[in-house]
Amino acid sequence: MMNRKSLAIAIPMLLAASSGVNALEIFNKNGNKLELHGSINPNHELSHGFLSKKINSHNDNTNAILGLSGEINITDELLSYANIEYKSDLNVPEELLNKQKTNSVRLGYAGFKYGDWGSIDYGRNYGVLHDAQFLTNRIPYITQDSIFSYNDNYMVGRNNSLLTYRNNNLFGLFDGISFALQYEDQVKNIQENQNNGSGWGASLKYKTDAGLTAVGSFFSAERLKSEKDKDKNLPSSVDAYGLGFKYDANDIYIAAFYGVGSNLIPSDISNEKSEAPTKFIGKTENIEAVAEYNFHSGFHPSLSYLDSKGQELNSDPQNTSNNNAFELAKQINISTRYEFNKNISTYMNYKINLLKSNNEYVKRNNISTDNILGAGIVYQF
Repeated sequence: MMNRKSLAIAIPMLLAASSGVNALEIFNKNGNKLELHGSINPNHELSHGFLSKKINSHNDNTNAILGLSGEINITDELLSYANIEYKSDLNVPEELLNKQKTNSVRLGYAGFKYGDWGSIDYGRNYGVLHDAQFLTNRIPYITQDSIFSYNDNYMVGRNNSLLTYRNNNLFGLFDGISFALQYEDQVKNIQENQNNGSGWGASLKYKTDAGLTAVGSFFSAERLKSEKDKDKNLPSSVDAYGLGFKYDANDIYIAAFYGVGSNLIPSDISNEKSEAPTKFIGKTENIEAVAEYNFHSGFHPSLSYLDSKGQELNSDPQNTSNNNAFELAKQINISTRYEFNKNISTYMNYKINLLKSNNEYVKRNNISTDNILGAGIVYQF
């Protein structure tokens, strides 16, 4: 849940998730389709301290994503569909590939769609809160430091055991209005902090012809306690909501996201092997904003901002002495990308990290406060 992927790793993931336009068609007959999509992303990044010329680290995060999607017509209105996406890190020596987990299945779900009545599917998919937060995931700015982008954390990012119903244009009655309902079964992962209880969520989207889009999402779930926390008086539920807005017209892209969660992430991510009870941050608050301009020459410069705050609430509502707010992530991203064509693009991003090294959460979890410069090339199909 707390694994903070780099900017360069995240970029091809977003490209692959939206690669339907560039997908390679393997088979298409009588409406039955099979398509291949993916991306290859050679990239490099380096980090340095504030006002320092010393390079603290170099990282190669080259990776590839491969996806396969298909549709089968059952009747004139009923069809079945499935999608699977697989990611592999390409920066590991061959002799270590069998010893390290460098590969992962990002998505894997299947379902049915019946005309204007909508679709229903089950498997590893995106949670409904992603519907709102996705608006600010603008290439090359990817909010992987945002608390609302973590995977395997209830209905925030990608997760397992998700039953999802989606309906576009409100049963065909109102253009631009879409909604989703989602149920998550219990998910038990390798790490106890990633165990998820059952819950449900929903999202509502409104899109206009003028380029304006608004999305609201929320979920509520049961907190699944680990063995060491079973007898402790810990929060019994996890709740979150998010609001996203964007304007995408006239060569301008502007988007913002605001999210609030309760008991969403642990306050000590190194607590996994500890015998002490797991403490969760009582309230988390997130603000994201991004602006981009299209010059029509292939250049897309952008500026973005992220601020994630946490607040450890005291169990006694009359005692506010421990209700201290602290920063989880705070940064400004100056980015640009150049698109050679619909398949090949290059990008550069400079992350100005605004976290302070004396932040208790930063020190407790050994989080870097370095600025990061990253660049790479993406080939997508």
